[in-house]
Amino acid sequence: MNRSGKFIRIAQDRLILLGVILGIVFWILESFMHAYFFPSQFSNMSMEIFNPGAHEIWMRLTVFTMFILFGTYAQKIIVALRKAEEVAQLANTELSQIFDTSADGMRVVDKEFNVLRANKTFCTLVGLARDEIVGKKCYEVFKGPRCNTSKCPMIRIQAGEERLEQDEIKTCENNKEVPCIVTATPFRNHEGKLIGIVEDFKDISERKNTEEELRHSHERLRDLAQHQEMIREKERSRIAREIHDELGQTLTVLKMDIHWLARRFPENNVVIQEKIKTMTTHVDNTVHQVQKLCSELRPGVLDDLGLSAAIEWQANEFRDRMGITFDLTSEPEDITLEGTLSTAIFRIFQETLTNIARHSGATRVEIALTDNDDGVTLTVRDNGTGITEEQILSSKSLGLIGMRERVNSLTGTFSINGTENKGTVITINIPVQSRKDNDTNSSC
Repeated sequence: MNRSGKFIRIAQDRLILLGVILGIVFWILESFMHAYFFPSQFSNMSMEIFNPGAHEIWMRLTVFTMFILFGTYAQKIIVALRKAEEVAQLANTELSQIFDTSADGMRVVDKEFNVLRANKTFCTLVGLARDEIVGKKCYEVFKGPRCNTSKCPMIRIQAGEERLEQDEIKTCENNKEVPCIVTATPFRNHEGKLIGIVEDFKDISERKNTEEELRHSHERLRDLAQHQEMIREKERSRIAREIHDELGQTLTVLKMDIHWLARRFPENNVVIQEKIKTMTTHVDNTVHQVQKLCSELRPGVLDDLGLSAAIEWQANEFRDRMGITFDLTSEPEDITLEGTLSTAIFRIFQETLTNIARHSGATRVEIALTDNDDGVTLTVRDNGTGITEEQILSSKSLGLIGMRERVNSLTGTFSINGTENKGTVITINIPVQSRKDNDTNSSC
């Protein structure tokens, strides 16, 4: 049969012709039977064929018509069945082509876990020929951690689930591991009865390799950022120490010389004594500025008394400078951390206070510092205007970006949330493992 239906039309005409022939044969046979079994002087074979009685004509025409109609109806049924078969074969061919040419590995598994069918991609994926796959148990050909467990796709679909999609690492015959996205759907017969499942395996090895490379890159960048921050803090400490030792000593000597001069001039020389007082005041102010600069570069209290004391000192400085009150809780009361961890937390705290002073309009700040088995947690809450989501996500929020990068370099977590006219909450947590890593790094 071609698509125009030409062969079907010829076959249909032949069946109608067959009906006509059968009708003629019946007419002749009926004439013979009537002439043979019911002979009369007014009837013979020729007359029965060409000039039968009215009753015979009616009966023979009825049967003749029935033959033709039956042949036509039978042919229509046959043609319809052939068309349905052709459509089914075409659909099956198309489905087979789709199945075999799919970019993903696919297989059909029955309820007894036997592989009924596998496409070319699946054969390539597992490295086996099709006849080495079909007929075997599914968990023997491409096994995974969910095989023979309650998480098996076959078991879950038999339990009523309609579609499953999950990441899984499957193992080939040569023990090669293949990361896949496994999708399983029910396989039903024409009555809708479940007879198995269709599994689709999308090989994501390349994606996993890319993700692994990105993860290594992020780790290297994190280590580099942490190393740069450590170098920066060391340089700050060195500069603060040199300023304190060199400039501080020079200013001390200068002040001593001024006092020496004051004793050499008579007290009644008002002009000289006033000038000496002015010089002494300038030196004292310079000493104060040097001490402040050294504290900003590297607070001595952080090294001498620990993180809790340093945060309290910084909060007091903030209150005196900005007029914003604070409430500090520390659990335990004295928290002292080793390595770069205390410096990182302290710098984040400083940046948080800077943001509060610049943007929040707050009048009060609550500070909570805890150290337990889960790690070190710092929470800073203000009663200001509240940061917006747009500000949090803005690429111009360099302070937030810097804080987040510091925390990420320590494999910690950073969160910030704002409520309009109720304030902002910043929480950082550094896990215990990061503390151990920093202790090791600081001792190297």
